[in-house]
This record gives sequence, C-alpha cells and structure tokens, in this order.
Amino acid sequence: MQIQYAKKTFNFLLEEIHRLRGEFKKIKTREHWEYPESVRNHPLSIDLDLCTKQGFIGIYDVTITEIGFQTYLKRFLQEPLEDTKFNFHSQDIEKILKKETKTQAYHLLRKFLVPEAETNEKFPLPEVNAEDFFWKKRRLLKVIFPIWGTITPLYLVLGLLFDLPLIPLLLLINGILFFSYRSDSLKQWKEIKSLSSGASRFQKTFIYLAKNRKATKQMIGRITSLGDSSELLISPLPHLILNLLCLWDLWKIKSLEKWKLKFGNLWNEIQIQIVQTDVILPFVNFGFLFPEVSFPIPSSSGDLSARSLVHPLLPIESRVFNPLTPMLPGDLMIVTGSNMSGKTTYMRSIAMSLLLAGTGAPILGSEFTFPEFQIHTLIRSQDSMEDGVSFFYSEVRRLSSIIQNAEYSKKVPILFLDEILKGTNSKERYIATREILSVLREKKCIVFLTTHDLKLAEIPWAKRFHFTELEIDGQMDFDYKIRDGVSGSTNALKILKKEGIPIRNEEE
Repeated sequence: MQIQYAKKTFNFLLEEIHRLRGEFKKIKTREHWEYPESVRNHPLSIDLDLCTKQGFIGIYDVTITEIGFQTYLKRFLQEPLEDTKFNFHSQDIEKILKKETKTQAYHLLRKFLVPEAETNEKFPLPEVNAEDFFWKKRRLLKVIFPIWGTITPLYLVLGLLFDLPLIPLLLLINGILFFSYRSDSLKQWKEIKSLSSGASRFQKTFIYLAKNRKATKQMIGRITSLGDSSELLISPLPHLILNLLCLWDLWKIKSLEKWKLKFGNLWNEIQIQIVQTDVILPFVNFGFLFPEVSFPIPSSSGDLSARSLVHPLLPIESRVFNPLTPMLPGDLMIVTGSNMSGKTTYMRSIAMSLLLAGTGAPILGSEFTFPEFQIHTLIRSQDSMEDGVSFFYSEVRRLSSIIQNAEYSKKVPILFLDEILKGTNSKERYIATREILSVLREKKCIVFLTTHDLKLAEIPWAKRFHFTELEIDGQMDFDYKIRDGVSGSTNALKILKKEGIPIRNEEE
C-alpha cells in the first residue's frame, strides 16, 4: 500500500511539472468522446478547443469525484449549477492561494484522494438521503417484522426437530412479503453499496477532514460492514433463502436507518467538504502553478479591458502578453493580420480569460476588468450532411440565436467572431456582416471580429488592431504583438511558395 501511495504521489507531482512546463502531450487526458455529449458539443467547447486531448478542461482537471467533475464542467462553461452549496467565489480561491499552509493542505488532500485511482477516473461520493421512502409505505411492517423475523427461524428449527405443522405456510408468507418489497429493497441495497464504496475509497480523506476522528472511524466501519453484506446479492438463491427464513433484507434496511440517524449528519458534513474541495481544486491548482496570475476585477460600468493577457495553454517560453483596449457595451474590435500572426489566438486568449474570470479563477495577465457577461463564440462552424445544413446556413443559425439571446439578456453579451460568413461571395458577405454588426451594436454587445477582408475594417465605429509578420534574413517570423490600425501586409502567397506550390502570375 505504501509503494502504491508513493507511486501515486510521484505521478501527481510529475503531472504538475508537465502542467508547469506546458508539456501537455505528456499528461494523460480524456479522449474527446469520453466527455458528456452536452459538454463536447457545447459551442464554447468546439470553438475554444476545451475538450480536445490538450484542451484546458482536460489539462487542468484534477477532480476525483463524479459530482466534482460535473460541477467543474458546468462552472467552466457558465452553465447553472443544480446544487448551489458547491458554488464558490473568487475570494475563496484568493484566500486559499494567499495562505501557504492552506494551499499545502489542499495539495495534501489532493494526494489523499483515492491513491489507487486510474488517471481521469471519477468516483461517486453520495450524500446521505434522510428521506425514509421504504418504511414510509410500510409502517405496519416496520413494527411487525422484528417479531415475525425472529419467531419464524425459531419456529422452523423447532418444527424440524419436533415435526410441527405450518412450516410451508410460514415460508409462503415470507416469500410473498419478500416479493412485495423486493424492488424497493434493491434500491436500498444500491444505496448501501454506494455509501460503503465511498466510505472505503475515501476513508483517509474522511478521517483527514474529521473533527471527531473516533466517530468518523465508527461511521466508516459500520457502513463498510453493512456494504459487505451486499455480496450475497450476487447469488440469488442464498439471498432468497435468507429472506424466506428471516426477512434478511428488512434487518439490513433497519441497520441502514439506524446508521443514518446516528451518522447521517456527520457523513453529509464531511462529504460536502470533500466535494467543495474537489470542485474548487482545479482553479486553485491553476493559481498555485503560476504565481504570476492575477485576479480579475468585476466592472459595474460594463468595461472589459486588460493591461496584459495571454492564453493559459501556451508554453511559458512561447507566451506573448498583449493588452486589451477598454471595450464598452456596443463596442466593436476588428483584428486584421496575415496568416499565423496570432489573430485567433489573441481572441481565444480574451475568451479563455473571461471563462476563468467567470469561474472565480485567476487569469494569466494583469488588470483584467470584466462586466457581468454572457459569452458567445462563432469560430468553428460545422456543417451536417445528415441534416443537409451547409457551413453558411450553420453560421446564420448560430448568429440568429446569438442575436435573439442578446435581446433578452440582462448580462453584457460578448461575442467572438472569426472570419464569419465564409460560405458566400465577398460582396454579400460584406453587406451581411456589416448589417449583423450594426444589429449587435444596437443590442449593446461587445464584439471581437477577426477578418482578412480589409473592407470590413472601414466600418466607422470599429476599433482597429492588427498582427503582422516580420521578415528576417528572407524568412517569415512572427512576434505575436498586437498593433494599432489595419494590417498592411499579407503572406498567403509566401506560404504557398514556401511549401513548393508555384505562383506564376504573382503580379496579378
């Protein structure tokens, strides 16, 4: 066990080093199809590559519990939480990161969590349900069965010894009773197994967090012992015989009830602590790995700006911090530039910083202010052969949905649009894009648009920025720095020639 725990700790530290160095390919993450369908098909997941092998969600996922993982996903994708007790605020993360001993405790707890777990494996840790649905429907049986369940086996023993009558009748009555409660008793057994499994798997964590360790050990011991009884369910015949002889399920359900009355509150108290830690840990861990992070500042005026920011998945040696000019509701930023110069990465850097800010996490940057927002992205449109939907129509439907949501949103809609309406001719694309941007301005949206169409940059209310390439010793190079104004250079033909594709009439 000690060797296993040492290996788990070593692997944990090794993954932390890979995260710190940006060696994301060395981290074992989920496959895209392993995420829930609602998550992998979420527009933010698609457009910001959140669920790819080296996407942010997988790289920084250090959750262990099923509830923690689901809450982490919803929190990051700005989806409403069903259970608000697992909610947290930026102040909670900030307090943890500012207290060195507390941070160490969190990382110690991370290593306590399931040392035998496989990578990315999540485990159930249920809450104790205080509602007594089983006995609620069987109040009379609850009173009678202890007497009946004691008398029956005694009578059977005596009956076999002294050839007493009514033995078949007793067995028949017990059989009828068993089949009358069997479906509900199986649900109770499912709860017992779930609690027992959670107690066994998270035993060290429960004891580590407990104020009363003696009571906690008793709680774990009793539910684990009760869970061991469930092994008999694997063999239907012995299970049936035990219920015919003494109504065995009812005794175990009664034991579960006593356990809940004595330990239910203690269990729920520590269970909430574990899941709350599990939910917040990915964001605490992100801040712990990068001490240079800063916490975003909420803006009541609707202002969105930053002195500097960068995409959190860029390796340290490749990070180029760029400012974000102040943007207010109704503002439009158009970013132009040559291929591979950094336009889309810059836009994704802003979007990722917003998502982190929305969770309460720190960001890689400084002086980041943000309003209460609703984020929308249109970076990757997807066609569908099955539905007969083209790229163009897919984009139009997404844009229509975004505009309709903006109409009724109490939050500031922030849109990220990358080369929209690619599936039509340049004249109609310009007219359509201009009108869409006008509507979004009326809806008080903040819009970021990247484009190669320099005519779009002539829109009078747009704030214009660009990225460009540098030529060093006849070779293209990029500094990934944002600059004022419209791009004055292109590099598509240079890239084609570099890859061996001849351009015979370049002057045209």
